[in-house]
Amino acid sequence: MTDALVNIENLSRVFDVSKPWLNRVLEREEKKHLIAVNDVSFNIRKGETFALVGESGSGKSTIAKLIVGLIKPSGGQITFDGTNVATQGSASMRQLRSRFQMIFQDPFASLNPRWRVKEIIAEPVRTFGLEGNNMNWENRVDQLLEIVGMSSRDGAKFPHEFSGGQRQRIAIARALSAQPEFIVCDEPTSALDVSVQAQILNLMRDLQDEFGLTYLFISHDLSVVRHMASRIGVLYLGRLVEVAEGKTLFKDPKHPYTKMLLDAVPDLEMTGRQRQPVEGEIPNPIDPPSGCTFHPRCALANTRCKSENPSLTLHGTTETACFAVEDGRTSV
Repeated sequence: MTDALVNIENLSRVFDVSKPWLNRVLEREEKKHLIAVNDVSFNIRKGETFALVGESGSGKSTIAKLIVGLIKPSGGQITFDGTNVATQGSASMRQLRSRFQMIFQDPFASLNPRWRVKEIIAEPVRTFGLEGNNMNWENRVDQLLEIVGMSSRDGAKFPHEFSGGQRQRIAIARALSAQPEFIVCDEPTSALDVSVQAQILNLMRDLQDEFGLTYLFISHDLSVVRHMASRIGVLYLGRLVEVAEGKTLFKDPKHPYTKMLLDAVPDLEMTGRQRQPVEGEIPNPIDPPSGCTFHPRCALANTRCKSENPSLTLHGTTETACFAVEDGRTSV
């Protein structure tokens, strides 16, 4: 797509989780590989929030780290604003890298406890060579702190002097300091109290409107995703099983796994509709089921589901990887 800022094509990541060579020889074991991300393709348009949702172990955080370059893909392509990230040299990658940042799940672990807040926020600017004279940059740190709802006096303090919500505001200010266009948000509110979550989410939406930011928002909390996302991709065991506009996915989910996730969300409107409880657990990614990996938990699975792996196909405005949806089946 011409308006896509980030384009992911056939992205895969395999981890070698084998025992050391000598142990394998003595115990007569083969190598073991964990497929964390399996042939994932999607795009993120400029100015939108694309969310990835799924249970723990579905590969959400691995995709986030692949996109920002913290780990290398085993296969596939990541394109940022028309540039293939994997083919860039160190100099050109440093220039490109300043255009996207990441906000991590744990705001305390992601901040250097030995640095003052002003040094933490200034780090991306020093790294990417964006600083002017020192006085101008100190003013910029003060501005960023005020933008995220803190005081300029907080720049002289250390991270341990703040609450979890305040530390996440500092992390957001650090991400903004490089003047990025794209921010990867890896469950940025999951470690916070519910009341603080709402404040951080509202802040992120205001910043998106003010600076024209594009977000990849990763979460397992569908109520948070509903508030933030314009489009949503549903992950299961490293594969995308459904991609849809946010309103469409919540109003008319197609894939049985998506329906299962939505049925787990409390029905605050008390509609009285029949709900299906979450059944089973996500399989072992080292030894995944054959065919569609969701079939052991799916009430609509048939023999084809157990032997063939469905690919994403378009059904109206929704992309779904499900034979039951293709066949129009509502029962086995």
